[in-house]
Amino acid sequence: MAGQNAQDVIVAGTGAVYVAPEDTPLPADLDPLATPWTDVGFISEDGAQFTFSRDQEDVNAWQVSVPVRVLVTNEPISIAFELLQYDRLTVQLAFRGSDFAGTSSPYTYTPPDAGAQDVRALAIDAVDGDYSFRFCFPRVQLTDDVNFSLVRSDAVRLPLTFQVVAATEKWQIVSDHPAFGAAAAAAMAATNGGGSSSAAAAA
Repeated sequence: MAGQNAQDVIVAGTGAVYVAPEDTPLPADLDPLATPWTDVGFISEDGAQFTFSRDQEDVNAWQVSVPVRVLVTNEPISIAFELLQYDRLTVQLAFRGSDFAGTSSPYTYTPPDAGAQDVRALAIDAVDGDYSFRFCFPRVQLTDDVNFSLVRSDAVRLPLTFQVVAATEKWQIVSDHPAFGAAAAAAMAATNGGGSSSAAAAA
């Protein structure tokens, strides 16, 4: 809603992270995700962190002290979270794919060849009481280093950072929260003094 509204203050009390093969169609609803989507399990209490960046280049002129144009050269998006489970799926995510061998214990994981890339679709659910937010990305790729420790005082943690890469489908947010609804859009349009007729029609 427009203006100050405590209901629009969102706290992601819990959630889940899912992966699927790259370019898997993104969900258009909040129904439980089915195959090929897979829940990666527990992540640390820090949850998921999103970074939406923008790289810009100023075009400067001799005659003025401010840029005459600002060119957008890149708009990287990254998502980071820390996996707490150490299993087949999380190991494959951390080391960019490959597979396990063995039909009975012991089982052997062999990493992929050097330079291998593992591109996935990613969905992150955030739940605040009765409302949900689903962040969906059709193609992401692991970036940054993966550092973990084997100690007796803590779980084995796998910190992963994914970067969004180009896809035919744009990333999206799906939510049932009233702040995303047509009534909220109509209220914003009325407050801004324009576009209220189309928003009201949509309501």
